[in-house]
Amino acid sequence: MTRAEFLRSLRGRAYDREAFNCWHLASLVQATLFGRLLPVADPALVADTRERARVLAGHPARAAWREIAAPIDGALVLMGKVPGAETHAGTWLAEDGGLILHTDEPHGVALDPPLELAAAHRWRLTYLVPV
Repeated sequence: MTRAEFLRSLRGRAYDREAFNCWHLASLVQATLFGRLLPVADPALVADTRERARVLAGHPARAAWREIAAPIDGALVLMGKVPGAETHAGTWLAEDGGLILHTDEPHGVALDPPLELAAAHRWRLTYLVPV
């Protein structure tokens, strides 16, 4: 399956809190397109925003990633209103000048321009790549 076919297979897929949330999608994309494994997330984190932010900020696996100022293809994107307290994840892809592949409850899997996504939610976007 080509990259384009893989991405088409995901577009519009429904969000599922237990089986296919933003971390599941980011993990699938990182593994399939970039050969990177992300840690498995506790399903209870979906319902607990504060705990999710704490885990994303302080998980030991975070040491294997570094923040970059400008995104590159495959960068993991953590999104949130407060730096260090991100609650949403996606992957930055170079398609069409740069889009974030992510999923949420009302929309399912979507590719959104970073500025549009950040403005719509008043999020700060943190781009991460492996060390």
